[in-house]
Amino acid sequence: MDTIGFIGLGIMGQAMAWNARKGGFTIRVCNRSLEKSRPFAAEGIPVTQNPADLLVDSHVLIIMVTGPEALQEVIHPLVQKDLSGCVIINASTVAVDTTLEVARAVTEAGGMFLDAPVSGSKIPAQTGQLVFLAGGDHEVLERCRPVMETMSKIILHCGAVGDGTRMKLAINLMLASMVHGLSETLVFAEKIGLKGEAVMQVIQSGVLAAPLLKMKGESILARDFSPHFPLDLVFKDLNLILDEAGRHGTVLPATSAVRESFNSAMAHGWGRDDIGAVVRALELMSGLKGM
Repeated sequence: MDTIGFIGLGIMGQAMAWNARKGGFTIRVCNRSLEKSRPFAAEGIPVTQNPADLLVDSHVLIIMVTGPEALQEVIHPLVQKDLSGCVIINASTVAVDTTLEVARAVTEAGGMFLDAPVSGSKIPAQTGQLVFLAGGDHEVLERCRPVMETMSKIILHCGAVGDGTRMKLAINLMLASMVHGLSETLVFAEKIGLKGEAVMQVIQSGVLAAPLLKMKGESILARDFSPHFPLDLVFKDLNLILDEAGRHGTVLPATSAVRESFNSAMAHGWGRDDIGAVVRALELMSGLKGM
């Protein structure tokens, strides 16, 4: 397992690939756009636009792409090959049905599949502090643990294939709601004459203190929306969450409202900004020009 193939070199995927290399693994990379592959090529790392090319010498492939459609696109050329002895790890956030469908296709092609989305955004990815939420066979997970440990601070075995995806959707529901709640709080405070800095000091002084709220609060007040977790990916996840909730008869009224705020931010063209940019939509609806 010394050579690892990485498919998808966005904010997360590129950081994960570099950490695997720093951890002593030989890597190969694949991305639909060669632009993102250039830093790897400059270091002499083989690059390709065809995922199947990685199968020549990589028996573990880690996929980090933007969503269900992208995952299905990169899986298709892989499952046309004999995947005997190969492990496909999907670290992307997708629908549960997509996870199960891809897992079946990989298994039918002779391979093994780990459902392993990650908790964490840009900085945890860069510093190797992600949390893997793994679903799949325990022995397969243990085989892949050495490379996964180069990218993470903890690997949680959530259950069977599908359970990693289910866990990721559950925690992203809370993450989106927390950032939205913080944004509403700061907009409300501004409207009633309070300073955002004072509000953040109070939040961090009591039971509400949380690293996520501190980080996003500081970014919002600084008007720094450089992407750590892009807003359009949060919107995608909220849609996946509500679709899954609908299949199970789960009522999520607050999540539905949060999704519409993110929808508004998307409509204004802020999809590639950080999740905290949802505050801009709330400011506009409240008659604020921006704190």
